Amino acid sequence: MRDLVDLDRHHLIHPITEFRSHEARGARIVTGGEGIRIRTSTGESLIDGLSGLWNVNVGHGRVEIGEAVAEQMKRLAYYPSFWENATEPAVRLAARLAGLTPEPQSPERKIDRFLFTSGGSEANETNFRLARLYHAVQGRHERRKVLSRTAAFHGITRGAGSATRLPAYHIFEEPDPLFVQVPAPYCLRCELGQHYPACGLACADAVAEAIEREGPDTVAAVIAEPIQGTGGVIVPPPDYFARLQEVCREHDVLLILDEVITGFGRTGRWFGMQHFGIEPDLVSFAKGITSGYLPLGAAGLSRRVYETIRDASPPGLPFMGGLTYNNHATCCAAAHANLDILEREGLVRNSALQGAYLQERLQEAFGNHPCAAEIRGLGLFTAIEWARPGTRDPAGAKPMAFPAAIARHAFARGLIVRALWECTAVSPPLCVTRDEVDEIIAILSPSVEAATRELLA
Repeated sequence: MRDLVDLDRHHLIHPITEFRSHEARGARIVTGGEGIRIRTSTGESLIDGLSGLWNVNVGHGRVEIGEAVAEQMKRLAYYPSFWENATEPAVRLAARLAGLTPEPQSPERKIDRFLFTSGGSEANETNFRLARLYHAVQGRHERRKVLSRTAAFHGITRGAGSATRLPAYHIFEEPDPLFVQVPAPYCLRCELGQHYPACGLACADAVAEAIEREGPDTVAAVIAEPIQGTGGVIVPPPDYFARLQEVCREHDVLLILDEVITGFGRTGRWFGMQHFGIEPDLVSFAKGITSGYLPLGAAGLSRRVYETIRDASPPGLPFMGGLTYNNHATCCAAAHANLDILEREGLVRNSALQGAYLQERLQEAFGNHPCAAEIRGLGLFTAIEWARPGTRDPAGAKPMAFPAAIARHAFARGLIVRALWECTAVSPPLCVTRDEVDEIIAILSPSVEAATRELLA
């Protein structure tokens, strides 16, 4: 393993890792996993309290997914889906997702056409292209702008990265000017200085104002996560999306819903949209669709968008949106096996039950902590936000210091959680049990106490 660490230090680039510190310390080699736990080359057994990156929904070590992948690769690992080629796993997965997505009030808003990508960033990029194409084929070529919200994360490719509104991702590269920032429904830290519900959903009205300011004939779409993930697990007010949808429909601006994290049971329902009655025009999926066993994302189109592009496109013009690994047969086979587990073991329901219990235990353990500003989430998608008492200032001496100290102390005790700005994110796999939730709290409590003594005494 020492040789492997040295090879890694000299040859492998790690995302969200400082090059200097990586060369000095070397990597942590993860060698295995089962259920909610992973193992490292140094013999540590750690509870994966973030489900990888919110994507290992069914847990680690699911042999049946590997077996399904192997069987598909024996028959046909891959063939491009360009020029009307198809493979059975991709066709059946598209039909399966059409059956899983909720039925809207209007049939034209049903999401039932899919293009499979290699991940969430690609799915969002595809949906930006589709949104602009939807307008262009109707002669509205200037409708190219996309509105995204403060604290949003939609990926790091050029378009998706421009829609991402976290300053750390734009230190050396400005967002594309076709992407316009609008306020988020972040009630704890309202950038408009208002308070819900007295505000009357000013953040949603600010989207309408931005459309008018930019010019309705220049705006193609608004993109939004049902719950903002990397921005801090930000849950919107219950009536926010109803107003946002009104704004989009009033201006014939498409609503792209980024379900990359919230899809496939993470929030206690199959999709985040079901909590808020959202009927999007386009949807982006990834992460939980395969639980990370193979890379896969999906762009989902409503009937209205698909039929408009189909009927209004010039005859003979194909959809010029192809990537080599679109509709990858083996990755789609992994998705089928993953969905089988979610359905067979009732893991979406378990996410709702254990998520409610996790929030209850978090409230018991930390609700009276002087720096616990808010404990929030849905299902197994939760976070604690910390702030200096009576303020919105960082709890530690500098930004992120306190949640980073909590994560460090938790890791030393056998639990992985994530420091997200001023938040501690806790989101174990959907197979977690009640006893394992208790185990998470039993580790997290002394970790918070240790960080409190270290930084806040």
